[in-house]
Amino acid sequence: MKKIVLLLSIFALCLQLTPTHAASSVKVAIAIENLSDELYESQIRRIDYIGVSNGLPYLGGSSTCENFEDQNCKDAVVGILAETVLPTCESQEKLDCVESLRVTLVGESEAVAKFEGTLEGKVFNENIDKNISSGSTSSIFSVLDKNKNLQYFLVTVQLNQLIAKKSIGGFSSTQNPYFSASIKRVVLNSKSNCLGIFRSSCISVAKSDESTFSLTVNLKNYPPKWLAGRLEKPSVKISNIDQGVKVRITGTSVQVPVVKGLVPVDLFANYPRGFSASMVQSAADRGTELVIDSGLALMYAADVFDALNEKSAEVKSYWNVNGSSQFTAFCSDELKVDCLQGGNGPCVERSSEFSGVLGTNALAFKRNPPNLMNDEMQFLLASPHYMPDSKLTTGSFSIESSSRMLRCVYGLPDLPLFAEISVVTDGAIQKTATKSFSEKNGISRINVNNFTFSTPVIKVKLSQVAPKLSITCLKGKAKKLVTAVKPKCPAGYKKVS
Repeated sequence: MKKIVLLLSIFALCLQLTPTHAASSVKVAIAIENLSDELYESQIRRIDYIGVSNGLPYLGGSSTCENFEDQNCKDAVVGILAETVLPTCESQEKLDCVESLRVTLVGESEAVAKFEGTLEGKVFNENIDKNISSGSTSSIFSVLDKNKNLQYFLVTVQLNQLIAKKSIGGFSSTQNPYFSASIKRVVLNSKSNCLGIFRSSCISVAKSDESTFSLTVNLKNYPPKWLAGRLEKPSVKISNIDQGVKVRITGTSVQVPVVKGLVPVDLFANYPRGFSASMVQSAADRGTELVIDSGLALMYAADVFDALNEKSAEVKSYWNVNGSSQFTAFCSDELKVDCLQGGNGPCVERSSEFSGVLGTNALAFKRNPPNLMNDEMQFLLASPHYMPDSKLTTGSFSIESSSRMLRCVYGLPDLPLFAEISVVTDGAIQKTATKSFSEKNGISRINVNNFTFSTPVIKVKLSQVAPKLSITCLKGKAKKLVTAVKPKCPAGYKKVS
């Protein structure tokens, strides 16, 4: 009898733990950073498969290794990856290191930041035989503000170093498929939201106004020729130094709206190539958050925004860029061949110079270099229409690029460029957006600001004939339409539109 009562009790408990019906809503969040950009320490990983996420290579594998001689890593399908957080430069001769950080706080002059130290975490030593640079942890820098208070910044520059298996046996020489740089304003001795350990205490991300940063890194090899990220008015300067290159990345941090909340489970049924129905339902039933990574964000964005009333949950400050370079890796057991992976298209990869950098404050965006669609370059962006305080979210979008690369995309000769820029949402052009294009000394700059979200498309059409513009001029009751490259109203007339 006792056994029967016990079995009935267990059965009743199971009924209580099992949902009486499937949950109809699921918690979601759209990731702002790539998962690999949230790494603040160095590690060596076994790589068993290769994918692509929003134009960046995804090198997958669940095992970490103590060193490059670890048999588990040697048995990898693809190769061994050193996810390397770069240390600071100990000397002028040092390469694959952070040389300096300059900071301009709001309303203040530029200041050289002081290196304070590194976070606690995993590191590895340089391996000269395999041409692997040493891996550190993220660095803390500080500047003194006008009120004599120290402001702290977490700097993470990551370089992936890959030793890929070859179809003929053995491993390739070291390749660098991925590069990223990130700066975050942080608080020391934090009691919550611990990002890492510095001087035996937690640090956490601080709320921050827009600050301008100039980060200089010395590298052994050329960085990816196309970078993209969340910053305003980005600029990248590369110069040759002994045995390597000096890379200076400058830009202003941006405020990015963060999206998370409850959405209907059946929202995901519209996208069979995304999350499976079982995965979504399992997250809903368990009450766990489903994180939509940057590779899927643009696909889901419009429906997720609509389900959350086009409103962001909070706003965070970001300054980051990343990019990929072509690499070769073993890709077929059946064919026994090595394949060229990643890259940014022929106009970028065939160039002997840095091609460009894209910066925006959008939650999600297509980060690839320009290509033509209907004789124009199109850039997809996505952010909720409203901020947490119900004010409109306004967008920023900037490109600094080699004019030679843009001419290559269009197949144009080496003549001056002109651009027609528009911001299109649901088929309608946004008239409030401010747009500019300039070309000087072989560098083209595109800036678009003051546009609204949620899923606008920025369209840029280049030509070598200056486009004509029309304005309306008024004098009393007389009205004239003037059309020219640089239209001006006749004497006595005033421009009205």
